[in-house]
Amino acid sequence: MQSPNKSGRNHRLGAAFVKLAVGLAVVVGLVILAVAMGGRGESKGPAAAEIFPVVRSTFNIAAVANGELQARNQVEIRSKLEKQTSIVELVDEGARVKKGDVLIKLNVEELENQLQEEIARVEAAKSDMVVAQNNYEIQLKQNESELRKANLAVDLNRIEYEKWLHGDDVKRRQEIDLKIQRTIREEERLREKAERSRTLHERGFLSTDSLKQDETSHIEALANMETAQLERQVYEEYDRPKMIKQLTSDIQEAEAEVDRVVQSNSSNLASKEADLNNKRQQLKIREERHAKLKDQVAAGVVIAPNDGLVVYGTTLERSRWGGGGDDGLKIGQNVHSNQLLIALPDVREMVASVRVHETIAGRIRPGQPATVTVDAVPGRPFSGQVLSIGVLAESGGWRDPNLREYTVKIALDDTDAKSLLKPAMRCEAQIVLGAVDDALAVPIQAVFNEGATRFVYTSTGGRYEKTPVKVGRRSDTLVEIRAGLKEGQKVLLRQPTPGEVLSNEISKDALAALEAAAPEPARTGGPGGAPGGADGQRQRPQQVKPAGETPAPQAVPTSTTPAAENGAATTTTVAAPTANK
Repeated sequence: MQSPNKSGRNHRLGAAFVKLAVGLAVVVGLVILAVAMGGRGESKGPAAAEIFPVVRSTFNIAAVANGELQARNQVEIRSKLEKQTSIVELVDEGARVKKGDVLIKLNVEELENQLQEEIARVEAAKSDMVVAQNNYEIQLKQNESELRKANLAVDLNRIEYEKWLHGDDVKRRQEIDLKIQRTIREEERLREKAERSRTLHERGFLSTDSLKQDETSHIEALANMETAQLERQVYEEYDRPKMIKQLTSDIQEAEAEVDRVVQSNSSNLASKEADLNNKRQQLKIREERHAKLKDQVAAGVVIAPNDGLVVYGTTLERSRWGGGGDDGLKIGQNVHSNQLLIALPDVREMVASVRVHETIAGRIRPGQPATVTVDAVPGRPFSGQVLSIGVLAESGGWRDPNLREYTVKIALDDTDAKSLLKPAMRCEAQIVLGAVDDALAVPIQAVFNEGATRFVYTSTGGRYEKTPVKVGRRSDTLVEIRAGLKEGQKVLLRQPTPGEVLSNEISKDALAALEAAAPEPARTGGPGGAPGGADGQRQRPQQVKPAGETPAPQAVPTSTTPAAENGAATTTTVAAPTANK
């Protein structure tokens, strides 16, 4: 299948060859007729169809482009399976399906078996995660218990220190002080007693034995007093500092134990948390694998996402890239991952995709009316509007690397006949660029040029002379006459024979009168006008034949009326008027 641009160019070339052949045939016929008439000594002048009176006309300025039909909305359905499989069921190509209809069923038996195995793995992963979750929670509670014990030990040791400092220590000091006071008083009493006994002994009232007993008791009292004082010194210098250090050390050990418990708890909890995260990640992987397999199994049944016409992917690819054969989709055929299976063009909304030359692409705007004719539906024109213009120009390829064309999308209006349309049908579009309202006009084949001068052949006494004219906007068939002709004046639609021409020169007076009648207008271009100037001298002439070439008479559009639906101009074609003899 040819690409749209190649086919469009072939179509335009074919049309040009047909027109050239018709023109040559007419020229040959006229020459033969002229020779025959001259041989008989008769001269009846040109045929009536070769004369056209200058009339006021309203006509469209349109660009003709070729292309093919496309669905405005098209969904391409590809195989979502990750591995190669085969087709089990297949909808017929060309069938019109509704949203939700089954298009294709693929063989997913192996995937179903893998799905069942994965379900068991998911359940096992869930069980492992529950165990890990329980271990984590147990560790949390155990950490709380261990930390409470360690903090309790710190509190108990601090209490023990406070108890000793404000209780046992004070009590011990009081006991030592009381003992020292008692030994001092006992020493004083026994010392006084020994002195009285010594006095009595000297007087002879007390025996020596009693004196010695009293002195011995005094000596023992002195020893007890010294012992008590020594005990106080030992307690203050040794026992008390020792006890303070011991109790302080117990507190510090308990606080250090708290730190050890905190670190141990953190390590144990991190281990349980890592195990829990590992089990959770394994479960997630299993669930994702399960979900993926489930989606893969579901992808084995291809459902229509919307209404449309079934077109096999193989057919679409052959249309795009060319090729022959009949290797379409069929039951049992293997399909690979991401292979295009079916395209569902929504034929309820069709567009014509045509290509226009870059010289006129700038004059096309979205919303401009257009008329589309389809080769497969002859005699049924479709109205529409320009939907979009391509952003970048496309090359003509190796056949014509200098060609630059833009793709124009034309949305077709709703009509009952659209049910006859299908994608890839060849079509031709006439895009209305503007309109000329109530202006003098002649067929384009009546206008000739010598350099920058445009002229027509007007009738004068049975012969013809060159009359310079100022031309304006033009269509494929008519050209606006801004100056140089009057309404009703007759022009020749062909190149006259040498004997029919009064003079081959255009007088300077005629040119000066033309310039005075129609001064050079401002050059503004734009849609509906000639680019670079209203008289069209800066644009490429459209079908203006050079002097010396005899164009064939053509049917001439003379009036336009707005279409009822979209305002597009409708061209009415009539035959050229007959000249008065």
